[in-house]
Amino acid sequence: MSTSKRKQSTGNSKAKRARPTEQDIAEFAPIPELLRPNLNIMFVGINPGVISGQKQLHFGNPSNFFWKGLFESGLIPEMIQPESGDRLFNEWNMSIVNLVQRTTPSSSDLSIGEMRDAVPELRRKINDNRPKIICFVGIGIYRVFAGQSKVELGLQQDLYKYERNQDSDE
Repeated sequence: MSTSKRKQSTGNSKAKRARPTEQDIAEFAPIPELLRPNLNIMFVGINPGVISGQKQLHFGNPSNFFWKGLFESGLIPEMIQPESGDRLFNEWNMSIVNLVQRTTPSSSDLSIGEMRDAVPELRRKINDNRPKIICFVGIGIYRVFAGQSKVELGLQQDLYKYERNQDSDE
């Protein structure tokens, strides 16, 4: 038997998945974002991980606690899986966006410059859709967005000031 062949399974019940190459990851399309004006909540993630990018689902990794947290917090009335994430938008008027659209194995693969460069586009999404609540899923995202290195966890006392839409007559 050639040493280059893979070792046969030893009875492990979990099938090993082939890991995508860096080139595969670079070719993942951005995860679709469902947006409309006056969302109840806009959740802002940092960027898709590999499993989310492969599945084209926000918080698509089964080990991610986002969906469980939504249910256990009472924000949604039933537990849903990432594959049913469009229900956030269709039934509960919530949405998920990412600061950076690029899929990476870890958010630490993003440079601070890449994250800062993405802030104007995120601000545009926020200003265009004017959600009632903006929930940053991670303190690091909010630090970059706010341009502050020291922020407290939890509800922020400063209200977001929407910019005037240049196309409107407001």
